[in-house]
Amino acid sequence: MENEKSMMSNEESLRIIRSMIESTKQDLRDNGSWFLLWGWLVFIACILHYVLMEVGYEKPYLAWMLMPVGGIISFIKGMREEKSQKVKTHLDEFMKHVLVAFLVSLFIVLGFMSKLGLSTYPLVMMVYGFWLYISGGAINFRPLQIGGIINWVLTIAAFFVGFELQLLFLGMAVLLGYIIPGYILRNRYNKAAKLSPNNAKESYV
Repeated sequence: MENEKSMMSNEESLRIIRSMIESTKQDLRDNGSWFLLWGWLVFIACILHYVLMEVGYEKPYLAWMLMPVGGIISFIKGMREEKSQKVKTHLDEFMKHVLVAFLVSLFIVLGFMSKLGLSTYPLVMMVYGFWLYISGGAINFRPLQIGGIINWVLTIAAFFVGFELQLLFLGMAVLLGYIIPGYILRNRYNKAAKLSPNNAKESYV
């Protein structure tokens, strides 16, 4: 009798763990929109900065004013998702810590641009690679990990070129690391959602 109770308890525990894992996958899959949001913002800023430099505009760096806009959108979006999230798991907490590490590293690099000079954008891509590779590993999504590796490769290459090409390299980094994987995530979500709400979670990975 005790063994039966123990078995039932174990089965119940497994069921709870499974539901939490699936819930986490759902949340992370929906976060494909984050990769698209920041991927497109950085990509547009890179290309716009490059074009403004080529036409001789005095303040081409104004292209990066898109970043505060993205910050406001992210804040509002993050607050909404935080309220709607019903289940929080250890993976959620882990990813929050990874996000904090990513943002702190990024802000340190950007905060010391004047000292880093031409090393700034290569280091930005290196930090991007760290975030993409870990995020892809956490949700078992290889395109993000490949995007991270591409960012690291472009980091090395960017150390050997001038600022103008670094802008194009950064644009390429977010295109291949953020935008394309983000659309693949969205495509998988849409296909899974058409099958059924329950199958959507299972067919994600």
